[in-house]
Amino acid sequence: MSAVLEFLLLAAFFASYLWKGIFFATGVLMAGSVLVLAISWWHSRKFEALPLAVTILAVVLGSVTLVFHDAVFIKWKFSIVEWLFGVVFLATQFMRQTLIERMLGAQIRVPVGIWRRLNLLWALFFILLGSANVYVIYHYDTAAWMNFKVWWSTGAMLVFVIAQALYMSRHVQVQRIS
Repeated sequence: MSAVLEFLLLAAFFASYLWKGIFFATGVLMAGSVLVLAISWWHSRKFEALPLAVTILAVVLGSVTLVFHDAVFIKWKFSIVEWLFGVVFLATQFMRQTLIERMLGAQIRVPVGIWRRLNLLWALFFILLGSANVYVIYHYDTAAWMNFKVWWSTGAMLVFVIAQALYMSRHVQVQRIS
């Protein structure tokens, strides 16, 4: 459910940008982030750390964007969030079970070394995506940045997920049924 809500929030951000510009879209993103967090809490009766951090970033950087009428602050939110994801994935490299294994281990069985490699690739992917966003912020206008955020980063994520699935499929351990 969370992925669907996040996608709807991205769609609302993009549509509101096309309709009324970046500052209106920033307000939509702020309100939508709070709404997504509230729905998530209502569904599970708890706040998870990452969605809470994303909402706080959206509200704080969105507020600064609106107060100073400078879109650079809301543009940085994407990089900070991606870097947070990267750091979390990277931190679990040093734990008994990596984040990617915790997320998918109940459904898929692959050797531990493969989980570690996949986890590291996810960390690097998020760090690279956040860094690419910074480059786009300072070398292109807001329209190009919006296209990067909505289309390029989403496409990159899709390609990366497919590549990960193909890689994992080569290493899946099938349980034999007697």
